[in-house]
Amino acid sequence: MSKHTSLTHHWLVRLQKAYRQLVSESPFYVKLADARTLDDLQWIRQLYYLSSDFTSAVALRYGSCLDPRFRDAFGEHAAEEVTHPHDLCVWMREFGFLAADEEPTSVPPSLETLAYGSYFIRSVMREPVSHQVITLNLMAEGMAQDMFATINPQLAERGLPPKGYWKVHEKADMKHQILGLELIPDHEPDSPAGRRYARIAWEVASLARQALDSWGGIPPELRQKLPFPQDLNT
Repeated sequence: MSKHTSLTHHWLVRLQKAYRQLVSESPFYVKLADARTLDDLQWIRQLYYLSSDFTSAVALRYGSCLDPRFRDAFGEHAAEEVTHPHDLCVWMREFGFLAADEEPTSVPPSLETLAYGSYFIRSVMREPVSHQVITLNLMAEGMAQDMFATINPQLAERGLPPKGYWKVHEKADMKHQILGLELIPDHEPDSPAGRRYARIAWEVASLARQALDSWGGIPPELRQKLPFPQDLNT
């Protein structure tokens, strides 16, 4: 890793951590702590859509990447994600979230879930590799690490073993969030390109927070809007 890349890594990771903290303050997690029945955990049906979109995005990224610097890392990431939607379905059937002959799409996604998942696909289809790394790795995987670290113990307390799909995310997301970060172009935070990097982080965090708030049943008018990067004290 070069000295300049280390500088970008430093300020961008600081920004990521600040947004991760704000996303982790979603009222969704308060509702999760109060959950008592399977009906209180129906947000898991939304998670299926998010997992499917993310898996599709990383597979599409690998298939379309022609840059040899990123091919191996993107291929590794895609291979490790490929079974996750199926793994979640297996778990949901075992613990009563899906009937034996029920499709996982029998409950429609919320608009917020669609927006967040669609951003993954858009990043791969329309944006440069740096955008994809910040979106799919640094931000999405970092926030996923926080989510599973909170959710898994809560599931276990309710007699729902966080195995399979849940277990694999305990460590994989920690590794995936820094994948490719040292390879994206270096930019100072106050440069035009640096500000674009920061804007991507804000967009992903904002969509994640909106999705979580929707899963927690928080009305749109009561949802917190995340501050712009320039308004954060990082």
